[in-house]
Amino acid sequence: MRKAVSKILLLIVFIVFNNQNIFASETIGIPCGVKECNPKLGTTLTELYPGDGDKKKPAIMWFAGGPSTSLSLSYQPIILLQGKFDIIMVASPLPIISNKQTQGFPKNAYNKDIAYRMKQVTEFYKKKLGKPIWLGGTSAGGPRMMGIIIGNEKDRPSDKYAGLIFATPYLASIKRDGAGNPTGQFTYNIRVSSIKYKMNLPILVVNHERDHKAAQHPKKMKWFTKQLAKRNSNITELKLLTEGDPRITDYDGGHHFFEWNKPEFARVVSKFILDNTK
Repeated sequence: MRKAVSKILLLIVFIVFNNQNIFASETIGIPCGVKECNPKLGTTLTELYPGDGDKKKPAIMWFAGGPSTSLSLSYQPIILLQGKFDIIMVASPLPIISNKQTQGFPKNAYNKDIAYRMKQVTEFYKKKLGKPIWLGGTSAGGPRMMGIIIGNEKDRPSDKYAGLIFATPYLASIKRDGAGNPTGQFTYNIRVSSIKYKMNLPILVVNHERDHKAAQHPKKMKWFTKQLAKRNSNITELKLLTEGDPRITDYDGGHHFFEWNKPEFARVVSKFILDNTK
């Protein structure tokens, strides 16, 4: 009897231990071995969160919002996809939005050093995982995505990816006068017009219909999706989510980060990826 109990306990320990290892993340620094990279910025830090081992599922490369320097999935809307897809968090070597910059154009999103580094990171993970990669990002991760895919017919940088997920992208900034007061005019942070070629990949724009912050109001997301569709020969779709808190918000928390409807976000993103995976 004691031997049977011991075997059961060992089996439980084995299962728990292996499940922890399956979903344990791994920090990997990717060197940027081309002359265009600034060596002072060091390696590009990434965090790999393994999926369920399904070789037919693509991987998801994700950019955090704000400074976009985080490697943690803890506050990302895709956290409920952890363990289901291989997820790669990539920290920007330069803050996209600094702590002092709550408004204004995120110029670091278009830094060429970041674009060259992402090419190295993408090639590394394609070889390591042996599967296609979807590129996605939240809030300020949206301009950062755009900084990577802009280009022309000669280089076609979007061809490196199997699809794009723009999650409540930081689309616009309110212009302010000399005294810091809002003028009612906007500067667009995502330069869709800089895409000088016809993309050919599935693109999903996700926002909450009750996220009414001026920078990512649903009306602006509809405009943004139309602009992307003009430059894409594949499906380009906007999904306005509805679940969670019934209140309308006009600030960065809450609906902006899908704080109250992460299950809905996970369902919509997972379905779109799987429906558009060859």
